Amino acid sequence: MQIKKRVLTILSGFVLAFAFAACGVADDPTPAATPTPEAAQPAQATPTPQPEPADDPVDMVLAWWGNPTRNEQTTEAVALFMSEFPHVTVEEQTVGWGDYWALLGTMAVGGDLPDVIQMDWAFLEQYVGNNLLVDLRPFIDDGTIDLSDVPQSVIETGRIGEGIYAVSIGMNGASMIYNQTLLESIGITMSHNTTMDEFIEIARQVYAETGFRTNLVYTDPSNPLEVHLRARGITMLTPEGMGGTVQDYVDFFEIIEMGIQEGWHIHPEAMVGRDGMEQDPMVYGGDPSQMSWMGLFFSNMMTGMMNVAPEGMQMGMTTYPSENPQLSNYIRASMYFSITTQSDNPQTAAEFINFWTNSIEVNRIIMAERGIPASAVVADAIAPDFNEANQIASYFVDFVGQPGNSTPVNPPRPEGAGEIVDNLRLMMENVGHGAMTAQEAAEAFFNFGNSILN
Repeated sequence: MQIKKRVLTILSGFVLAFAFAACGVADDPTPAATPTPEAAQPAQATPTPQPEPADDPVDMVLAWWGNPTRNEQTTEAVALFMSEFPHVTVEEQTVGWGDYWALLGTMAVGGDLPDVIQMDWAFLEQYVGNNLLVDLRPFIDDGTIDLSDVPQSVIETGRIGEGIYAVSIGMNGASMIYNQTLLESIGITMSHNTTMDEFIEIARQVYAETGFRTNLVYTDPSNPLEVHLRARGITMLTPEGMGGTVQDYVDFFEIIEMGIQEGWHIHPEAMVGRDGMEQDPMVYGGDPSQMSWMGLFFSNMMTGMMNVAPEGMQMGMTTYPSENPQLSNYIRASMYFSITTQSDNPQTAAEFINFWTNSIEVNRIIMAERGIPASAVVADAIAPDFNEANQIASYFVDFVGQPGNSTPVNPPRPEGAGEIVDNLRLMMENVGHGAMTAQEAAEAFFNFGNSILN
């Protein structure tokens, strides 16, 4: 675990100021040399400036999952916060996505969760259900967390029941990032709202002409499966059980099975040992058979991907392929900040969230890497400074958010979703290795999911 510390202490000058204040400044005791008939006025002591009372020192812990770009930006943003709140020391804790949730789980058991945690939509309901997150409504109501410039629809994404347990720190959409340079070299132009059938034909052509494969599931298979089901009006995970029928899942597994058999989908063996964006098959691999021309991500990840792309590679962004993209597309909070119930300093934690939400300076540092800022005022202020990656992501979010191009995001995943996603990864690998058929894997996954949810 990477841990960085920034420590700012109250300067000794405050101590000296208090000392001088206690002593004061003596009146001049010398009388006037030539008194006049009018009574001489005694000299007045100059009042000693009294220092503002210093806030008590506070230690706060912030945790997030990240990548090199995000980690560097966050450290700079935290330093800015501490310069504005010099009595606060923020300890930073960051690991990759996969290790992050395991780390928080261990901390929760030990009663040692950080004060502020980066929260994901998929886990929000679980953490609330386990009484690990603070209801932020009191801080919102008294203005400590000022959401007056955040659309109500965005605020509502952090609601569970009657409480608000998370504040969005960016908005994004499910997106496909692709190697535009490679596609243009063989005369392919991607367009938004490509159907799955159209996508498969493109994947076959790219493989036939370049040898580059497709990666639909080995980043996080739950996202493309969820999009596949949304195109049919189905929510994958519900408190009552798995949505849809076994056949809905068979149809998805068969796409991967076909891709492996025909050669155009990357083999799970090519993914062994890869960790993080720097080793994603879009940007890393010994030859085209070990690489992919595309990946399924969220739009805010464009900055990180472009930062690790080989020199000369131009990347593009479009919607996930599905049977009905207009039904399956969605916009959501890319991630949130939440305060944990194990925090010793919830007030300071709330001040940190407010600073992050409303500080234009902070968001100029972050520059939409976590998504388009939730505050409309902040988003407008930093838009002129967007780099190419930010502009691509912003355009994409605007497009998907237009009427008719998307539907509301699914509710947060219920408790047990983590185990179900782990099982999905295993089933996908079994299909990729030929150890299970699509039918067998879909049935096993569907039954496992129901056993957890029920």
